[in-house]
Amino acid sequence: MKSRQGLVLISSMLCLVAAVFYSGEKTPYDVIVLGSDPEGISAAVSARRQGEKVLLIDTRDEVGGLYTSGMLSMLDLNYRAFGSADIVNEGFYREFYDAVGEEANIDVEKTKKYFQTLLRSEQVDIILRARHILPLRQGRRIVGVSYIKEGRSYRLPAKVVIEATPDVPFSRKAGVDYVVGREDMGLGKVCAATTLVFSVKDVNWEKVKSYLNNDDSVHTGANNKVAWGYPEMLTYVPTSEDFQLRRLNLSLQDNGEVVINAFQIFHVNALAPRRLYESYEKAIKELPYIVEFLNKRAIGFEDASLSKYAKELYVREGVRIKGAYTLKGEDLFTNSNFPDKVAYGSYPTDLQATKRDGIGGTVLSSRSLYTLPLSIMVPQKLEGLLVVGRSMSMDSIAHSSARTVPVGMAMGQAAGIVASYSIQEKQRINEIIQTDSSIRKIQQTLRYEGVLLDLPIQEPQDEKKSWAYKHIVSLRGKGLVSKEYHNLNDYRCQVVADEETMKRQWQLLIANGGWELPKLDDIMVIGEILEQEEIVVLMNKLTGILCANLEEMKDLGIISEETYQKVYLHKNLLNEDVYAILDEVLQKVKTNKRKL
Repeated sequence: MKSRQGLVLISSMLCLVAAVFYSGEKTPYDVIVLGSDPEGISAAVSARRQGEKVLLIDTRDEVGGLYTSGMLSMLDLNYRAFGSADIVNEGFYREFYDAVGEEANIDVEKTKKYFQTLLRSEQVDIILRARHILPLRQGRRIVGVSYIKEGRSYRLPAKVVIEATPDVPFSRKAGVDYVVGREDMGLGKVCAATTLVFSVKDVNWEKVKSYLNNDDSVHTGANNKVAWGYPEMLTYVPTSEDFQLRRLNLSLQDNGEVVINAFQIFHVNALAPRRLYESYEKAIKELPYIVEFLNKRAIGFEDASLSKYAKELYVREGVRIKGAYTLKGEDLFTNSNFPDKVAYGSYPTDLQATKRDGIGGTVLSSRSLYTLPLSIMVPQKLEGLLVVGRSMSMDSIAHSSARTVPVGMAMGQAAGIVASYSIQEKQRINEIIQTDSSIRKIQQTLRYEGVLLDLPIQEPQDEKKSWAYKHIVSLRGKGLVSKEYHNLNDYRCQVVADEETMKRQWQLLIANGGWELPKLDDIMVIGEILEQEEIVVLMNKLTGILCANLEEMKDLGIISEETYQKVYLHKNLLNEDVYAILDEVLQKVKTNKRKL
């Protein structure tokens, strides 16, 4: 039905994507989705399939976001376990993947056409190149959207608004509480590395596969469509301290080009458009040097040349809302199975570097199955608004896994169903998340739409048997201990600690703890075992107190009597001993550490 002022513009039926503009206070839209990233498309199609009239709005000039404008074509799939080929994000994501995906890869141009055709066939109306998208509010309730298009202002009421825009500018303007970057880890607003994805041509893919599948590393490999490896890329010397090249993630496109996700860019202010663009322009100038380095050091890339680069940066981390519930790293480590679950995740907890570190970041766990609750999409204080994508309510550690697009698309499908349920049942979203019967009905609808919600979660947590378990929990909540060991989840509590143990702990202190420390090799050389005297020397570096032995550390209150009694008889310390000692030392000096 047209509004009284009339229809402003109806796009030609020959257009690939329909764009419909309405003005006035009456509009046929039930749900407005902001942002055409894959998560937004999932939400829009999901709500439309529930019978709602849906409008998708974006500031971009094309749909697909990170998968198209960002050229992210190697997929971060969530498998049931390491080594499994069974993905856990079924439903809409499986529909998408079956249409355009192959061996954890998508073709960017094919994906762009798929999204355009899908939205048209589902009769989701679209507005692109919108500007100044602002919330319409009545008290605490979001009741619509205003925006500017080609110099004209529009006001569109809606019953529910779903935001899938990176860093949720609409929600922030609406007054949603939020955190930025690693604030919750005590590191301030620093964020994970941003990446400029680019492609090269004339790569010998068969040579790439042969090299990566025969280099005797569990951390590298290749198939017919994707490849990962080349640790030698970490030796690249960039033109700026803001740049770093990490191991390559490679994606073979239908035209033979290879898309590369490896170029890390630091200190990017994604919340300031001008600063973001400056970082983008600066990164573009680095690409010829990177390709030249690939020619010299990456087997199979000897004749490669730059083809294209993404229209926008791949921003991994920025704003996260404060929701009705905040997904925590501990929820992932303990494989939480929430009563209001609407999706699964299993991607490694991958804390990307925030500065040049020579390793590209830290991984706190390998693949491990967990659920995501509906309540992390629901902002505190406001009604009529849902948030999907990497800006959902999560702490930094949970975000490092749950930020992946497949999880976001699964949550987007759930958001569309929740929005429709709210409209049809005339029940506020904040009431829905507190009503067991409503949650069960939403879950039933998700199951009907093909979503998996009944997978058994039987992940081993052997660390619970350790006397130092409470210390492990304390450390991992700060990103200071990892159980990723050769793609397994094992803290190796009963294994004798050695140089590998301490190097890993030292890296985590620097990367995630904000410590400014000398390299471990500059302090001492640790052999196949870590002796008591060596751990005392290392802890002295953290406390600034020169203790001669563990007993003196105990007498000064640096470690507890309990921990001392557990470890003092061990000439060769176990990993669990190190975790306990380190945790207690950090508890004592947490107010004195030097920040980044």
